[in-house]
Amino acid sequence: MVDIIQVVVLVAGFALAATLVFFLKGLYLIRAGEVGVLVKRLGGRKMPAGQVIARHGEIGTQAATLMPGLYWRMPVVWSMRRSKVVQVAETEIATVEAIDGRPLPKGRLLGDEVECNQFQDGEAFLDNGGFKGPQVAIIRPGTYRINPFLFYVAKQPATEVGSGKVGVVTAQDGQPLPPKFIVAPQPEVAPTAAHPSARPHNFFQDGQAFLDSGGFRGPQLDTLQPGRYYINPTLFQVQIDEVAEVPPGFVAVLRSNIGEELDQADIQPVPVTDSPDFDQTIHAAVERLLVPDRNRRGIWRNPVAPGKYNLNRVAFTAYLVPTSAIMVDWARSDRPDAPSLSRRPTDPVVDESDYPYLTEQGEKGLSFFRFGQLLVTSKDGFKLEVDVRMVIRILPENAAFVIARFGSVFNLIQQIVHPLIDASFRNNAGEKKALEFVQGRSQLQEEALNRARVQFAKYYVEAQNLLISYIAVDPTLLATQTNKEIAIQQQTQYEQQAAAEQRRIAVQEMTARANLQPKVVEASYQVQINENLAKAAIKQAEGVRDSTRIQADGNAAAIRMVGEAQADAYHAQADVLGSDRVALVKVMEEVRDGNIRVTPDTLVTSGGDGSGAGTLLTAYLAKLLTEPNAGKPAEAYKRVEHPDYTSDLTKDSTSKKGKGSPEHPQSDSREG
Repeated sequence: MVDIIQVVVLVAGFALAATLVFFLKGLYLIRAGEVGVLVKRLGGRKMPAGQVIARHGEIGTQAATLMPGLYWRMPVVWSMRRSKVVQVAETEIATVEAIDGRPLPKGRLLGDEVECNQFQDGEAFLDNGGFKGPQVAIIRPGTYRINPFLFYVAKQPATEVGSGKVGVVTAQDGQPLPPKFIVAPQPEVAPTAAHPSARPHNFFQDGQAFLDSGGFRGPQLDTLQPGRYYINPTLFQVQIDEVAEVPPGFVAVLRSNIGEELDQADIQPVPVTDSPDFDQTIHAAVERLLVPDRNRRGIWRNPVAPGKYNLNRVAFTAYLVPTSAIMVDWARSDRPDAPSLSRRPTDPVVDESDYPYLTEQGEKGLSFFRFGQLLVTSKDGFKLEVDVRMVIRILPENAAFVIARFGSVFNLIQQIVHPLIDASFRNNAGEKKALEFVQGRSQLQEEALNRARVQFAKYYVEAQNLLISYIAVDPTLLATQTNKEIAIQQQTQYEQQAAAEQRRIAVQEMTARANLQPKVVEASYQVQINENLAKAAIKQAEGVRDSTRIQADGNAAAIRMVGEAQADAYHAQADVLGSDRVALVKVMEEVRDGNIRVTPDTLVTSGGDGSGAGTLLTAYLAKLLTEPNAGKPAEAYKRVEHPDYTSDLTKDSTSKKGKGSPEHPQSDSREG
């Protein structure tokens, strides 16, 4: 009994352990960063031939996935595979390759996009007709739970177009490009009868829209501007190029490569005329200048102005044409007196973009179209080397014609400008002697420029200027001319030296005079000073003289006036008493005053008592008193006028008093 119970317990324990192990074996935990994929081993339909991933309960790896959580599946029937979720960074995209699905149609490289929740619903992908192989759709930045056994996911960097760059796109899938096209025609942007699902492809970021709109394989016309793009690199190849820049002083002539090839008409031989010129047609009828039509091949008539452009270099070929001054130089660069130009170094450190108007075939013209000097022969057989610099210009309106006819500016210089200038100088030198050629340099320069203007006008080129910078002459020719010029210069030099000596003598004489000039001036001023002193002395003497005379005149006048007053008084007395009586009175007054002595010192008389003399005197005086005027008639009294003295100093004041003589003016007379 005990043995039976033990056996039962053991069996029950074993069964319980087996059941627990069985239960735990079918228990699966899917974490947050994982995705679970079930594999059915038995108990279902077998997959059809060619199918890789099972769906709807078929035996095999299932297309459906398990989200995070705890699951239990029958361990015998199911097994579980775990994998990491797909994480796509912001700067990445992920391309998808389906391991199962319908076979790709013939001619297709990628499978069309189907609704499958960004490849997270494998069963929907297969049920909706997803194709095997690379897919058109891509996975954008984010986290995705994708069945790694149904889809192979490869991360790739997103397409980045930097500043100053342009992206040129080439489609790897789509309609085959027609044979006559180089650039694919643009897909439709709106539904049409041929493409009812047409819609914009958002700069190639919607690959399925590109295909549904009838997009063609090959180079595309549209370009990618600077920025970040989520583009399927399997469907579109993006080539990053520099933006096209038309520098100042240039225009760009565009040759369009869009559209079908131009059909060539049957060309028949054309007879050659006697005087062919550039006005004749040299191109086929279809090779003509076109208006700016983006959908037709040819050369655009209107050039592009200076600036930066996002140019598709596959769709358009740009030919830069300088419209400012173009320098063409014929000179030896090793000559010290050669024209100075900014020449390209032997080993350039910059790219060819510094010389944008030149092509690889124009290597000789990289230094402003520099050629060797012109070698000419004069009429008298001398070899001459001529350095010439020419400035030409192409008008912007004529740029397209130049490119259409010559292909490049260098070809124009090489084929037209250089031969014409070279021939012009050779012909001119052959008509003149060497010295005439050298001496007529200005005329030669003008004639060559005028001839070039006439000829270049036929080729739509404007000749602006032509300069002869140097003419190298044979030394033997210059020897005689040099000696002649030296002799002439020496003769001129001697004449100049003689004139200089004469000039030096004059200068020295003037210098000596200049040196003595202070003394001359001093002597001259001393003479003037002495003259002024002499004049001052004379004036002083004249002043003393005149002062003395005036004083004398004053004294005399005073005495005269006193005398005249006395005379007037005497005459008045004489008029009353008589002149004799007045004289007697005056004598008596003089006697009285003792001025006249009437008593002699020794008296001699005839009488004894001395009365004889007194008697005579008494008798005489009595007679004088009794006879008026002593017996003579009285005369009227007249005063004698005496003029005052007048000096040179008083002439002015005296002349103002009357109209008399300036020397002795008349005085007013007065009757007595």
